[in-house]
Amino acid sequence: MKRKSYLKLLIVFILLGGGVYWYYNSIAIWGTSDNHMWKATYKKDFDRTEGGWNGNIKQKSGNEVKVKKITFTDNKRTLMSTGNFIEEKMEDGSVTKLYPFSTEFYGLGDAPKKGHIYKVHVTWSDKGKSHTDSFQLK
Repeated sequence: MKRKSYLKLLIVFILLGGGVYWYYNSIAIWGTSDNHMWKATYKKDFDRTEGGWNGNIKQKSGNEVKVKKITFTDNKRTLMSTGNFIEEKMEDGSVTKLYPFSTEFYGLGDAPKKGHIYKVHVTWSDKGKSHTDSFQLK
């Protein structure tokens, strides 16, 4: 008898945990570059009192590179473009690391709209050669 009640309780906790996990992961879009070097995420910020959506990018693999520019687009319209990165911690708690590279690239934006195509374009250099990786966030 106790075994059945424990099993029912376990199933309820698994369903609740799965629901919470699905909810928090469904309010984000992300993507990875074709060369698997970059991963970007655009998600709702629950930590800040202002709310809004934030974009983050991380270098997942590769050698030490110099990131020159990051551009975030919505249906080919530029929402943000930034460059000249230095390693620092901002007052709002966001951190920029140069290797492996990671930074917040867009803060307090609007929620993604259905049917829109969001892309991140990373321009970087390695051994004197310039590269641009563009990938879609879904």
